[in-house]
Amino acid sequence: MTAVSDDDPLRAGGAGAAPIGLARSLSFRLKLGYGLGEMAEGVKTAALETFLFFYYVQVIGLSGSLVGLALLIALLFDGLVDPLIGHFSDNLRSRIGRRHPFLYLAPLPLGIALWLLFSPPAALGQWGLFGWLLGFTAFSRLMQSFYFVPHMALGAELSTDFRERISVSSYRNIFAFIGRLLVLWLAFSIFFRPVPGFPQGQLNGAGYPPFAVACAVVAFVAILVSAATTQRRAVEVYHAVAARAEPEPASLLGNLVKAFKLRSFTIYFVAILISYVLGGVQAALGVHVNTFYWKLSAAGVQSVFFGTAFGFMAGSLLARALADRLDKKIGYISSVVVSVAINVAPITLAQLGLFPTGGAVLTPLLTTFAFLAGFAGGPAMVIAGAMLADVADAYELRYRGRCEGFLFGASAFTRKASLGLGGALAGVALDLIHFPRGVDAAHVPRDAAVHLALLYGPALFVFTTISMSIMMMYDLTRAKHADILEQLEKRR
Repeated sequence: MTAVSDDDPLRAGGAGAAPIGLARSLSFRLKLGYGLGEMAEGVKTAALETFLFFYYVQVIGLSGSLVGLALLIALLFDGLVDPLIGHFSDNLRSRIGRRHPFLYLAPLPLGIALWLLFSPPAALGQWGLFGWLLGFTAFSRLMQSFYFVPHMALGAELSTDFRERISVSSYRNIFAFIGRLLVLWLAFSIFFRPVPGFPQGQLNGAGYPPFAVACAVVAFVAILVSAATTQRRAVEVYHAVAARAEPEPASLLGNLVKAFKLRSFTIYFVAILISYVLGGVQAALGVHVNTFYWKLSAAGVQSVFFGTAFGFMAGSLLARALADRLDKKIGYISSVVVSVAINVAPITLAQLGLFPTGGAVLTPLLTTFAFLAGFAGGPAMVIAGAMLADVADAYELRYRGRCEGFLFGASAFTRKASLGLGGALAGVALDLIHFPRGVDAAHVPRDAAVHLALLYGPALFVFTTISMSIMMMYDLTRAKHADILEQLEKRR
């Protein structure tokens, strides 16, 4: 295959034109710039899914059930909007491409919303705090979706080559975890350092507003730099699409019905929906478990999260080799199952008396397990995005139209709805076990901490088994995808 330089524009209809969907090698600069944009998603994920639940329950003192309810409503709203954003970006006509207007719109309001979310006024009361949390969580997630869904769709358009799609997805996931690592470093090394009165700095409310400002700045810069870097290719894609005879765009409902007629998309959608429910529980309770069950210091919590992030980054590099050897479906399932098994092992072993629950060795051990779990799970995060890009090709073959934005929007809905449900379950569960709020780890009853850990750990494996059993029915193999691409090239 001959590489096409990103400095040579594709002129639709002219000599040397390359129709959208033609397999092509991509330059390092383009993939690096595209991947950089995912840093903003990593920043948002770390800020909202790692710290937001903990902040409002343990620092602000809002009821866990109310926090879970607010996050569920906000995530459901955001998830329902995602397919709409994807549909609009699929059909937008603009001189800067169909994705980039959304990318330039999002970063400033996103940054403002993040700051306000972690800066609630004093004396609002339980329902006032609930309204503040709900409103600014929904708005910040909406602005992130204005960026994230078109950005994901753009990634699927860069190339149809099997290996290049894995490569693009790898860059995206690596930068997502760079964003998470940066946020975790900022949090525990700068804003949540132990101070007099707060030996566990994550309980100090004064650190959260400046922490949110730092997150907002990083996300703002990452989005704009990525958008500028991919702008040229986006225009090429737009002109190539415009040069083709396309059917009239389907309605949103039409796209939805058509997508679910594809067996591969339906299986993917349902499996991911189930697997993310307990992922939402884990995301909500991660800081809780490390603070109150393992009783780690701020530095210890940071070390465990760093282990996970570095593990995912390292594991992402194996995605292409794993998919080449096992095909995408088997590679994805193997990665998820092994990762979850390693992740739940420390809590399971501790409850059996086979794993230490204190001492100098605890933090290094937990960090090692976190790294190994991330390393095993890294390929799955890369392969999942490439699988959905393949589904977009199957959609085009069957319905004669591209809808990457809609498909990635629908996929984002599954993740957000599941995370919202998981967060709601986590909040209700904390209230059901009467987990104390606003206290340090020494004052939490051991029984409550054990119940918390069991919610976070072994229960996840049950949901993983169900979701991966469903994913086994996914039928878009490498050979079938290659046949789809061949038929598409003949049609074009």
